[in-house]
Amino acid sequence: MELEYTYWQDGAFFVGFLNAYPDDSTQGVTLAELEEALAEVYEIRQEEKNHLAAIRKTGKLKIPA
Repeated sequence: MELEYTYWQDGAFFVGFLNAYPDDSTQGVTLAELEEALAEVYEIRQEEKNHLAAIRKTGKLKIPA
């Protein structure tokens, strides 16, 4: 399984979040550590699945010109 995530470098840390869970940011000293932390976030979210709010999604709205 592959999950998309967004990340950036902030000083000595890589910071990021899973795109499906943008409110749950985490960090690591290396990109590999960040990915491990993101995997942990995913596992925790799956365990708490019954208590989660809906996952945010995007859509496109067509407006007549």
